[in-house]
Amino acid sequence: MRIAVFDLGSNTTKMLLAEVGEDSGLRVIGEESRPCRLTPGTDGFSGPAMEKCLQVTGELLALAKDGSAQKMKAVATESFRRASNGSELASLINDKLGLSLSILSGEEEAEAVATGLLSDPALLGLRDFHAIDLGGGSMEVIAVRHRSVVSVESLPAGAVALSKRFCPSSAFEWPELIRREAKDYLSSLFADSVSPALASPCPCLVGAGGTLVFLRRILAAEAGDDEAESRLPLTEVDRLLDSMAMMKPEARSEAYPVLPVERADVFPAGLLVLSEIMRCLGRPEIIHSYRNLRHGLAREMANQAEGELDRD
Repeated sequence: MRIAVFDLGSNTTKMLLAEVGEDSGLRVIGEESRPCRLTPGTDGFSGPAMEKCLQVTGELLALAKDGSAQKMKAVATESFRRASNGSELASLINDKLGLSLSILSGEEEAEAVATGLLSDPALLGLRDFHAIDLGGGSMEVIAVRHRSVVSVESLPAGAVALSKRFCPSSAFEWPELIRREAKDYLSSLFADSVSPALASPCPCLVGAGGTLVFLRRILAAEAGDDEAESRLPLTEVDRLLDSMAMMKPEARSEAYPVLPVERADVFPAGLLVLSEIMRCLGRPEIIHSYRNLRHGLAREMANQAEGELDRD
């Protein structure tokens, strides 16, 4: 059986296509992503943003159908949680595309991210670790002990959210004063959190999300290495942040060709969040995983399919 998972985030809309085997094993067939900035204002999502979301979701839905997906699941995250008309857009997607969309709570999102990360074969040797999923609207923080999730929290510290708060101009530049203000804000946000994940010792830090994907690609390109290193040092995060801070988005993509222009505007904000959470947790490096929310939801769908077969 083939399944498709759609993830409507604050910065991109994504789709995962996977095959569920007879033993409920999961084989990823393909992944697609489309830029679609969903940043709600005081009146919620704008009309053009909603039309863009419908367009790109429809494109990904067509790809899933072409890939013979038999079961589909669509979810939305922080931008829909904050938008006053998030449920209205979800209804439009259902009415126009026939795709039922669930708006996940922060805890539901973090739990699914954890399931995805725990399915990564590269992380099987880790029993105790902390994990983050750094998105556009939020960052999920997870603590894992003995391969079980013991704490999850969703914080409003995504790359798009931070850019909107501290860098609202179209230039998207980050002078030192603004960076200090953003760092102070993040430090206070982390300090005020009641999550045990931010208070307990962090033996190892794992991360997912677009900022880490493109950080890893940039470092691989600089090293001339086709096999990108999964361990990303804090020193390199800070170096790239300093390098890009006062560039305009187009200049960032020219200097770092693997970084798309549509992501280059908020990429320094993602690096800033990453730098501060690594400092908060006392980790000099973070291990990047390509497993994420979509993989976790696909894993849950596979388990559900197995349960339905058992009942039959």
